[in-house]
Amino acid sequence: MFLRRVDSVVLLIFGCLLIIDGHEEKNRTKRGRNVRTSNAPQTNAGSEPSQDLDSSSSNSNQQDVPVIPPGFLSPSVQEYLELGKSIPGRPGTDYPILASIPYTNFYCDEQEYPGFFADMDTRCQGWHYCDIDGRQATFLCPNGTQFSQAVFVCDWWFNVRCDLSPRLYSINARLYQRPKFNPTQPHRVITRQLVDEIFNV
Repeated sequence: MFLRRVDSVVLLIFGCLLIIDGHEEKNRTKRGRNVRTSNAPQTNAGSEPSQDLDSSSSNSNQQDVPVIPPGFLSPSVQEYLELGKSIPGRPGTDYPILASIPYTNFYCDEQEYPGFFADMDTRCQGWHYCDIDGRQATFLCPNGTQFSQAVFVCDWWFNVRCDLSPRLYSINARLYQRPKFNPTQPHRVITRQLVDEIFNV
């Protein structure tokens, strides 16, 4: 019975503390942060912002709206414009500017050989690797580059003839050829005379 009274007293004290704490929270007000605009005068860090809401000055209306600096652009637009400055040609016209690998009509099982293939649907910015087992992996060249079917690398767009890529698909045949050698030709035997010729130059 004594324990029940102690529990009741503890709960009563805890409840009173919660009520008092909640009451103090309601009386607090959150102060807005100062937004600095180009028209607003500089204020000291310790001074309080003006709380006069009834003033009819036009200056207070200007202070409420932050001024966007001239030349402000979203990051994606800024990157697009920077790309145009650093790579010769016009993005999207002279060379493709894909951000992700799109689905195309290229399938490895339609190719005669395994290997590396430029994708014509992406204007050669995308390329595929077809495994010996028929598995396909698709990749994307960086913006401003296209996959060169002649040398199997991403090269600047002005160095690649994308329209000729399908004619060069057959170059992949040489990737998986075994070297031809004559099995009847004997291997070179190392003799003392050969060693002397090599090291006594």
